[in-house]
Order: sequence, then structure tokens, then C-alpha cells
Amino acid sequence: MRINLLLHATVMALALVLVAGCQNKGPTPKEADTATGSVPSVVTAETGGAHPPIGTEDPHAGMVPTPNPHEAASAGGQPDASGMIDVGAIAFKVPDSWKAEQPKSSMRRAQLSAPGSKGPAELVVFFFGPQGAGTAQANVDRWVGQFTKPDGSPMSDSKQTRSQVAGFDVTKVEVTGLYAGGMSAAGQPEAPRADQGLLAAIVNTEGGPYYIKFLGPEATVSENRAAFDGLIASIVASP
Repeated sequence: MRINLLLHATVMALALVLVAGCQNKGPTPKEADTATGSVPSVVTAETGGAHPPIGTEDPHAGMVPTPNPHEAASAGGQPDASGMIDVGAIAFKVPDSWKAEQPKSSMRRAQLSAPGSKGPAELVVFFFGPQGAGTAQANVDRWVGQFTKPDGSPMSDSKQTRSQVAGFDVTKVEVTGLYAGGMSAAGQPEAPRADQGLLAAIVNTEGGPYYIKFLGPEATVSENRAAFDGLIASIVASP
């Protein structure tokens, strides 16, 4: 009897030790989340990343494009069977002698090359979302400010006009001279280039402004002025 009592006491003592040990373990992670009302979060890497700066392309460096509902149209800024390029809220016709190229970045909704006696000139269509990149006049002033006279003095004879095309307000500017707005592939300013020309237009839409810049040797730009004007006149609202 005495042995049975001792055995019973020993078993009870061991049971008490095991119970105490379990109570000291604390709640499991799942129990802790339930008690506090929190839900375990899963952190994933940002696969998109920041868009590369475009200082090599345009003074609107570092801006991130806003998705556009029409972006799928004319993927890669390529013309359709009729020669029209849909760049978002607007579309336009590519001049016959010009060539559509693959845009160098997603900031560029379209990129075209025009031939000329002094070498090719490049037309680029930029879109920075509904916020744009400042007022139309601020952009015009910035573009004109990238040009100087041969002696380095500021330009005073740029041409600016405002009109409507297919219901859109369009601001146009024309300037020629010593161009100092170029950037190298490494993002460093290039040496000024003499005898350069710029024809540019800002097309205001409900979804934000589109910036159309045609830049290259002055002679080439001049030779393609009618083609540029025809491109702007062909602008229509995207279907």
C-alpha cells in the first residue's frame, strides 16, 4: 500500500511539472495573431522598379509616366495600315518620307526619323500623365532657353502660335540656333551644336498634354516643316 501511495505521488508531481512547462511556452504565432487581431503580412519585391531617368532625352528628367487606357493601341508607337499612330488620347498620320522607330523608353509614345540634306532629324512624342510637366508657356520657355545665338546671347526671335486642331488646344513653337540642351548617354551635358532647329507642339487633352518635339539640323528641320505641319493637322481623337 505504501509503495502504491509513493508511486501515485510521483506520477502527480511529474504531471504538475509538465503542465507548468506547457504554460510557460507562451502563445504560438498563430495564436498571437488571433489575439491581437493582426494578420501576417507577405512582403514581395517591387518588380516594376523606378523608371530610368530620361535626362538623355528631354528636360523633363526623372518623371514617371502615368498609365493611359489607350496605351495598347499601336503598340510600340508603330503606325497602323493607314499610316496613323495612336499615342493615347490622340492619333496622327506619319509623313510619307518619315520612318517610325521603336521608342527608346516608355516616356516616348512615338519616335520618328525624318531624312534631310544635313542628316536626319528626330520627332518624339512625350506623355507624362494628367499632371503634364508644367504650363504650356513654361515648357515653351524652357525649350527656347536651350537655344542661343552664335555669340551665346539669348534667343529673341522664336515663333509661337496657338490654334485648335480637332477640338484640341495646340501651342506651337519654332526656334533655330546654337542648341545646348543635348545630353549624352551617361546623362552628362553635350557640347552645344550649331545650326540646329526645333519645331514643337503641345496638344492639350482631357487626359493630359502631349509634347511633340521635332529636333535636328536646321536645314533638315526647315525642309520638313510642311511635313511637320501636316502631322499636326492630321491629329484626331483616338477611337
